[in-house]
Amino acid sequence: MPALPELQQSMIARIINHGDAADLPVTPAARFSVYNNNTRIILRDLLKDTFPVTALLLGEKFMSFASQEFATAFPPESGDMNGYGADFPDYLARLPNLNQFAYVPDIARLEWLAHEAYLSPRLPPLTAERLAAAPDPMELQLKLQPHVHILRSAWPVDKLWEEVNAQGAELHGFKMQAVETFVAIYREENRIALWSISEGGYRFLEHLQASPNLPLAAEAALRAEGGLQLDLLLATLLQQKLLAA
Repeated sequence: MPALPELQQSMIARIINHGDAADLPVTPAARFSVYNNNTRIILRDLLKDTFPVTALLLGEKFMSFASQEFATAFPPESGDMNGYGADFPDYLARLPNLNQFAYVPDIARLEWLAHEAYLSPRLPPLTAERLAAAPDPMELQLKLQPHVHILRSAWPVDKLWEEVNAQGAELHGFKMQAVETFVAIYREENRIALWSISEGGYRFLEHLQASPNLPLAAEAALRAEGGLQLDLLLATLLQQKLLAA
């Protein structure tokens, strides 16, 4: 009889790849079929819960198909299912069936970032008083909160996400037209908030994510958008508690 870890891996591989239990020593075929069906239902429902707007846009039938194909290509790698679905947006982008709905993968990317934002911790925020007390603010190391994420898209995915959340399946009157969009996704108490930002704001947050160097982030932001009101951007970050102490 194989060792327990080997047996578990063998069962997982057969479940994901539509195998059977013909030569498994401890699992009758009928019981294996139950495992198979239950696992696929769980993975499908997990994706639907993580990507509810994407699921609504795709429709029940296509979402079920996509979730089953995704599970075969990207089976869970650990028992922590919070990470399951990270590759789903890129998987959708490769589906030829979605060529005429090119914005759907970016909606999925937004939802995955929202998922990560909700699970990320919130650190004690940097206060305006502490910022003002710095001898030279331009030497400050500004650190974004771990729950702040940014997304750049060729579509107004933030507006569509908000409309679908407000109207659900009754969505009407929303015309999807390509427009370059920059959005910050973050956790606000027990909800997810979206903040539409400019390209300069996006560059500023992007650089702070890579390094907390304020002068370099400011330089990159102003290079992308010469008229950026950096003081207003900083004030909003402080007000929304998006900078960590």
